[in-house]
Amino acid sequence: MRPTPSLLAITTVLATLSLAAPTGQEKNTTTSPPYKLVDDLSYTNFFTAFDFFSGPDPTEGFVQYQDREAAIVQNLVGFLNDTQSVFMGVDYTTQDPRGRASVRLESRKTWNQGLLVADIRHMPASICGTWPAFWLLSGKNKDGGEQDGEELPWPTGGEIDILEGVNDYTTNAVTLHTSKGCIVDNSTTDTTLTGSTTDASTPISFTGTLKTENCDVDAPGQVQNAGCSIHAPATLPLDPQLQPPPYTRTPLPSYGTPFNTAGGGIYAMEWTNSSISIWFIPRTSTFTPSTHNLPLHPDPSSWGPPLAHFSGSGCPLSTRFKHLKIIFDTTFCGQWAGREWERGGCRASTGVRTCEEYVWAHPGVFEEAYWEVAGLGWFQRG
Repeated sequence: MRPTPSLLAITTVLATLSLAAPTGQEKNTTTSPPYKLVDDLSYTNFFTAFDFFSGPDPTEGFVQYQDREAAIVQNLVGFLNDTQSVFMGVDYTTQDPRGRASVRLESRKTWNQGLLVADIRHMPASICGTWPAFWLLSGKNKDGGEQDGEELPWPTGGEIDILEGVNDYTTNAVTLHTSKGCIVDNSTTDTTLTGSTTDASTPISFTGTLKTENCDVDAPGQVQNAGCSIHAPATLPLDPQLQPPPYTRTPLPSYGTPFNTAGGGIYAMEWTNSSISIWFIPRTSTFTPSTHNLPLHPDPSSWGPPLAHFSGSGCPLSTRFKHLKIIFDTTFCGQWAGREWERGGCRASTGVRTCEEYVWAHPGVFEEAYWEVAGLGWFQRG
């Protein structure tokens, strides 16, 4: 059942979110300076740090993005005070031929490199017609300071999709989008993923599967706007120190309904001069860096292999990604969910010919299409 958010003074900072002490797993094993929190965007800081985008959906979704005032009136955003988290949902009671009401929140500040940590307790469920995303996009810094920068046209400044999928997907797809001249050349080296060996100690660069390597949105030989994409594995990587043979796989709830059933988890993105890495740390994991609030000094080297890792001489990351803002949104149909409607099986499972017709006619199925974010912070070294 969808929680009921508090609508009290969303635009007012009510309290300062305290930081949890580092856990026993947070040992700094690198020679680099530790990460320190520079921007706490959690709980009562959240809505003052974000703008509400209310224009037409750039991805041609069947959606009506609401401004701040309209979203509050419709109970689409608010605080969940019992969990000290924030809520972002969609309308699930109205039939509107113009599209379903939803929100798209974009951070006022932009960043250049660092570590982003998000404690997400719930995301839009695996529902036909939905297209939720937690992502970064080049933009202009509206909070002033040293990183004002220029607003680069898409995809010149780059895009990082940290948590994204469509329809009834149950696994996450992590994707980078750029203009021409960015090809990643790394690959999964965990041979146990393909069943070619039972040696679970094989070193791995990341646990996902590289589906497309050219980040150019117009790359020849790839679907339009496919970018370079790594898909999450269906199961957790094997750890021979914790599990002796015979090896069995534990499901990895990286997206949608399985993610919510498991209580969500931590998504973290580290962006450096030479690489972009994304970790998913399930709520039940013994090395979770945060249980509710943000850690003081997160140490990615203690989290195990990332879900996705992008690098390579064919992509100068330091020049292809600039001035990135954080975005949470839920759209419907459009260029991806709509394109996948028939071939992905939603037409057959719903019995409805088009994605737009289904989203318009069945508002009640979208009750679970909401975000609950308990912690959000940007860290820098030094």
